[in-house]
Amino acid sequence: MVPPGLSSRELVPFKELLLQSCGFSLENERERTLQSGVERRMGHRRSPSLKAYLDLLRQDPEELDRLIELLTVNETYFLREPEHLNLLVEQLVPEIHASHPERPVSILCAGCSTGEEPYSVAMLLWDRHGAEQPPCVITGVDIDARALAKAQRAVYGKHSFRGMDPALLARHFEPCGAGEHRVLEPLRRKVTFGSANLASGTFPELMQRPDIILYRNVSIYFSAPAQQAIFRRLAGLLEEGGFLIVGATETLFHDFGALTLVARDGLYLFQKAPPVAIEDRRQSRRPLPETVPLARPPALRARGRHPEGSPSAAVAAASGPLGPSLETRKHFDDALAAAQAHRMEEALLLLDALIAEEPAHVKAHTLKGSIFLSLDRFEEAKAMCDRALALDPLCLEACLMLGIIASHHEAQEEALGRFREAIYLDAFCWLAHYSLANILFLQGDRKRARSGFETALRLLEQGCSRERGQAFFPLSFNAEQFITICRHKLALMKKIH
Repeated sequence: MVPPGLSSRELVPFKELLLQSCGFSLENERERTLQSGVERRMGHRRSPSLKAYLDLLRQDPEELDRLIELLTVNETYFLREPEHLNLLVEQLVPEIHASHPERPVSILCAGCSTGEEPYSVAMLLWDRHGAEQPPCVITGVDIDARALAKAQRAVYGKHSFRGMDPALLARHFEPCGAGEHRVLEPLRRKVTFGSANLASGTFPELMQRPDIILYRNVSIYFSAPAQQAIFRRLAGLLEEGGFLIVGATETLFHDFGALTLVARDGLYLFQKAPPVAIEDRRQSRRPLPETVPLARPPALRARGRHPEGSPSAAVAAASGPLGPSLETRKHFDDALAAAQAHRMEEALLLLDALIAEEPAHVKAHTLKGSIFLSLDRFEEAKAMCDRALALDPLCLEACLMLGIIASHHEAQEEALGRFREAIYLDAFCWLAHYSLANILFLQGDRKRARSGFETALRLLEQGCSRERGQAFFPLSFNAEQFITICRHKLALMKKIH
């Protein structure tokens, strides 16, 4: 008899077992999923008690696999986050092949779920390079045996094809039942699948020495210590010079020094390469390479020493671990207060004095840029942003303002790149989500525009407008106004649809 409504206390030993065996963290909202999974499997196995089922899990790896299958969401679809995939196909694979033409390029999809991601890579490589494509080995691994079985069958329903170009579907799939399509056999041959527990101490042979690892939207299942341990182990697998790509909202959580964070076409990814310090780059007058290694900036190290979002916190973030002097804080606070009171010329004079005293004060440059932007002095605003990025390549406000300036000049692709970059820097940046959605809406990409407006609306309603490094930008801000705009755009798209 399955006990109704297992309590949090009763689930503790199951949480500990899953954390130890596969690194899964099942706290808070995931506890309900665990409760449901334990109850279902106890009923299926007719376990007489919680202790009996727990003992079974410890003794029977297959039963543990069955429980794990109920705890993983497997929410995926073809061509998810296509910017990553396009970068891989258009640039990374050709570059690696040119460096090592004697061997195939090895691509590993870690946590591949039901296979849509590795098949997406295979499709895009074929479409981009055709029969002349660089030789590639594509491997997908996952802990969920049921998901892997579906990946190997390669049969998918319409949910997996949402947003896909019908021409792509016709080119690479064949109908095989009511509303279902199967990946064509030549493409299936290009992908190998295998079982792997990413939290285990050892990985199977098919995972060894990849050139590129896709590890996107997987780490959400793991505890913070497990996330770091898994990332370090994956980093150890990479060939020298190889790349590891995580999801857009996961990037900064994995920037702890195991690999070098690099920027490519407005996207962030990790590379197995020696880090280059920001100070070293400042002293060099040579143009930056297309792949720019990004050292972890003082703004990230210092965050949390003051109430988040306060002017003092903003200055501390710009001034390094020791923080600014009291006099510097006062000058910045005075300039910020003047700007927020629309005394712009007074604010600019205060900032000029502050920058003359401390030329490397990033926040002073970005506040000055924000003032110029509010006065429609776009060239001066851009100059301030460029200076801020020269001091701190991960400056969120500078990326946002450059995106707005590019959008004003109708350079929409440049603007899209800047707003995506801002989301990489801070997934909670409502203004980046809103601005990106606005461009996509105008371009007719209703699906992604809807997602962007929904995210911006949720963040605004949760009060994220003045948090996480957005202490003073934009200067003129009315949360209710932006909430109304988001709701209006969403209602309009629903009506159009």
